[in-house]
Amino acid sequence: MANHAADLLERFRSGDREAFQTLVCEMGPRLKGFFLRQGAQAATAEDLTQDVFLRIYNSKTTYQATGRLDAYFFRIARNIWIDSRRKKRPVLLGDDQPDAIDSAPSPVEQVDLADRAAQLRQWVAELDPEAHELVELAVLQQLPYREISEILGIPVGTVKSRVFYTLRRLREQASAIDPNTPSEGSP
Repeated sequence: MANHAADLLERFRSGDREAFQTLVCEMGPRLKGFFLRQGAQAATAEDLTQDVFLRIYNSKTTYQATGRLDAYFFRIARNIWIDSRRKKRPVLLGDDQPDAIDSAPSPVEQVDLADRAAQLRQWVAELDPEAHELVELAVLQQLPYREISEILGIPVGTVKSRVFYTLRRLREQASAIDPNTPSEGSP
């Protein structure tokens, strides 16, 4: 996907508007998901996603392909998110995010899973902004630590340790409520 996206951006920079439209269709949902998981309501997430593409559109001549294109997009998304928070743009927390459930659990299990997912979303929302962003990039977007390092402008080792301690803190919160929660050493 990275080479394909880079190809599309290069074609767009050469004047192919269809390539940009394809890029919007492919990257748009990931960027919108990023903003939703940061706590934006659906409409705000869509606006911020459009802001990302507007910035990319306006800076097409200055882009320097030095790293993965995903990292470039998420760095812009991160900066736009920070700017929107600085401007005190109203960001309403939305609960319109689907819960990921792989199997078909019983109704009782569904309620339990929904409660756990809601509790986890609450704990993640209560994290400081830096930790929240790390969880978003490392766990939900599953970006490599090196790319997270580039996006946040911090060393890879710092990314690793912050992710480790943030996840450990979330695990401890979960195990305080439910002793059956897998601990660090568990699979």
